[in-house]
Amino acid sequence: MNSCNYSIYKVVVTPLQTNCYILKSKTTKNALVIDPGGDAAKIKEKLYKIGASPKVILLTHGHFDHILATDDIRTKLTEVGIHALDENMLYEKDFFSTMMEGDPRPLLKAEHVFRKEKNYKIDEFEFTLLHTPGHTKGSVCYIFEDCIFTGDTLFKNSMGTTVFGGDDTELNNSLKRLYFYPGDYAILPGHEGVTTLSEAKRNNPFLRKFAL
Repeated sequence: MNSCNYSIYKVVVTPLQTNCYILKSKTTKNALVIDPGGDAAKIKEKLYKIGASPKVILLTHGHFDHILATDDIRTKLTEVGIHALDENMLYEKDFFSTMMEGDPRPLLKAEHVFRKEKNYKIDEFEFTLLHTPGHTKGSVCYIFEDCIFTGDTLFKNSMGTTVFGGDDTELNNSLKRLYFYPGDYAILPGHEGVTTLSEAKRNNPFLRKFAL
């Protein structure tokens, strides 16, 4: 996959088949990693193969299958970002800890704790943060040029669950915001396959309902 300034690679990790994305700069060897949820060796192998060094790690939310390889792949030069409302998940074990053998938390602190929706630039990587609570309080989408990384807010033909600490009303409002977000983008979710915003509006029942 390609975006204007980055080449995008997907590494599927953890037994829950989480999509970890690597955005490699087309002008340097720097990379941004989104949701390193596990299988650190697998992520490192991909970084090595493409000749990239992780300068930024962005977390769409704090569930274990999106964060637990963060410390394993970060270096002294890597900066990590997460929304303030999910920051505690870097340090606190939770219900999901029973689903794995060992839990590396507490993880190191994030260098960037996001509180505002705005455009950000970390190292050479520029993106817009959209706060999309519902799956978790601090769930966000990261918007890069022509693609949106939606985490567990929006999938190709479905949406994230609200079973574990989520909120149905908040998630519905977040999906509505995505439906009415201007323009068309590739949608790169936290699980399952990729789609586009226009396709999701037509085919995903959880977005399509807003056209009624």
